[in-house]
Amino acid sequence: MSLEAFKSMAYGPIGEAVIAAEPHTEADPVGIYAGILALWSASINGYVILPKDKPVAVWTVLAGESALGRKGTALRVARGMLNPAIGAFLDARTAGGLSSGPSLTQLLHEKQEETEGTEDGVDTRLIPIDEEWSENLKRQNRCPTYSAKLRSCWDGSTIRHITTKDHMVVEKPHLGFHAHITPAEWSEYIKPRDAKGGSYNRLLPVLVEGSKVLPYDHQEVYPEIKGLSEAYDWARRSERVMSLNREAGARFDELRVLFLDKMQDMPRHLTCYVERTPEQIMRVAAVLAASEMKTIITRKMIDAAWAFVQYSMRSVEKLVREDTKPAGGRVAKTLPELIREIMVRYEGEVAHSLMLRCLGIRATAASLRKALEGMEDIRIIRGVTSGKGRPGVVYRWANEGEEEPTPEASKPVIPEQKTEPVPSKEPELALSGGWL
Repeated sequence: MSLEAFKSMAYGPIGEAVIAAEPHTEADPVGIYAGILALWSASINGYVILPKDKPVAVWTVLAGESALGRKGTALRVARGMLNPAIGAFLDARTAGGLSSGPSLTQLLHEKQEETEGTEDGVDTRLIPIDEEWSENLKRQNRCPTYSAKLRSCWDGSTIRHITTKDHMVVEKPHLGFHAHITPAEWSEYIKPRDAKGGSYNRLLPVLVEGSKVLPYDHQEVYPEIKGLSEAYDWARRSERVMSLNREAGARFDELRVLFLDKMQDMPRHLTCYVERTPEQIMRVAAVLAASEMKTIITRKMIDAAWAFVQYSMRSVEKLVREDTKPAGGRVAKTLPELIREIMVRYEGEVAHSLMLRCLGIRATAASLRKALEGMEDIRIIRGVTSGKGRPGVVYRWANEGEEEPTPEASKPVIPEQKTEPVPSKEPELALSGGWL
């Protein structure tokens, strides 16, 4: 993003500092801005809140090509600019990438236990920073509880991990999030099932690329974000509940109507990434207001927040378009991808016979059985019949809270196929024409 384009979203001391840093770094200014918003919001999360006790954490993802995107450079500059104000928080409360629901709960529970009974009270603030997100996405996609727990943390709701050995309950998780990924990795690991379940509309992905090439011996400059140390102390002295003034409220309502109208024309495979846009605008605006020690959000803050969130929406559309773009013709999907799409279409429960009909000539009972053996996110359930004959087989998502199946129940049991499957043709989804 050019510096001129960035200025539409730059606001207050944070925006001014990013503009000051831009000539001295090869990083994309929007990448630096996204990193600062994620780290700064994590530091005040739980102290600064939205009405109805909603968190203000802004979760960002930098999507860019390796080396060319300068993702690591953007994060390094963001952290360098924040260190004078919240360096101690970042040193104590930054974690590496998480790969499962239990590990996420355990880390937050440890922070809770460390601070129980202290003068300042329980503090569960934590920000995982995952610069190799794709490696953990492989594991996260295999964990049936991770997505649900991540969504609960974004909402500030209680999370639990209870087994015969562990009993961990975190009532108020205050979780931040920042990650890096390439567009190709996004296409490979961001699956339709989790997107449509709401796991990824909590994130604000932004496409980044290097802004320039500087001499090898150049020195990066980390301009001070004026007043941020005082703002951090201000935020922690007492609970700060953010609200909109009249002009900001009217503007926010306009944007909500605009967004809802636009949603009507978008395909479902794209809307599932941006459904929480209104709340994202509020969160970004609240974080910008807190940087100036204000609890009243103005129209300028709303407009700056909207410019940033809108850029993220455009980034999502480009990432999804790349994911669905044919290369030299129609791209054949893998059998696991087709199975997951059918599961999404029928809301997570599909009978064996229906699955084969939907797959048509693309699968047989044998190939379906083999594919399911490697799909840990789908559970095979043997049905119960009241009459004679073989029980039916149903496929379901391996959802959190569902009892683990016995070894026999978890083993794929697929009846012999006696008739040829009926071919079916799936309609292609059209992409939207762009944002505004």
